[in-house]
Amino acid sequence: MKYIIFDLDGTLIDSMPVWRGTGSGFLQRHHFPVPENLMDVVKTQTIWQTAAWFRSDLGVPMEETEIVNEIVASVVEAYRHTIPLKEGAKEYLEKMALEGVRMCILTASEAEYIYPALERLDILKYFDHILTCTELNAYKDDGKAYLVAMEKMGGTMAETVVFEDAYYAVKGAKSAGFSVYAVLDEAVRKDDIEKIKETADFCFHTYKELL
Repeated sequence: MKYIIFDLDGTLIDSMPVWRGTGSGFLQRHHFPVPENLMDVVKTQTIWQTAAWFRSDLGVPMEETEIVNEIVASVVEAYRHTIPLKEGAKEYLEKMALEGVRMCILTASEAEYIYPALERLDILKYFDHILTCTELNAYKDDGKAYLVAMEKMGGTMAETVVFEDAYYAVKGAKSAGFSVYAVLDEAVRKDDIEKIKETADFCFHTYKELL
C-alpha cells in the first residue's frame, strides 16, 4: 500500500465510550423518549445529520446549531484531555511514515473538537489531510467520501487501503472498490463483528499485530 485513509473514532483513537450515551443523554435532558434504534441510526451519521434527525423525526424543537453545540460541549473536554490512542496506533503511523506511505484522516466527526485530540496525541504530523464528511459533503455509507479522499491524496484504488471500525463504513468503502482493514473492537455488537469479518479484507484487534 502507498496510501492509507484512516477513520478516526474507534479506529485510531478510543473515543467510542465517550459517544456512547451522548444522544440518549441529550434526549433525556430535554424530556424526549429515547427510541430503541437510536444507536443504529446515529452511528452512521455526522453530528449535523443526527441533529436534523432529532428535529425531523423525534420532534426536538431546537435549531440544528443548538443541538450540535450542546452535544459537542458534552464531549469536547474528553477530546482535549483524556481520549487515548488505540493500542499500537502511533507506532504503526510512524512505521508507515518511515516507509513513505501517504496518509489522511477521513472522519464523520467535526474539526472543531478532533484537532485538539490530534495535537495532544502528537499524530497530526503523520497526515497529509484531515478530512471531515461535513466539509466534503460526502459520506461513508455510499463510499463517495473515500473516493474524494483518495483523489485529494493523489492515490489510486490499487494502492489505497481504508482503515475502519464500523460495519456501515467497511461496507461503504468496499462498495466503492477499496481494500479495507478493519479494527475489531470489543464494544462493537457481535452481529456487526461477524459482518465486518465477512466484508473486510483483513481484520485485527490492535496495531501491534501489524508491526
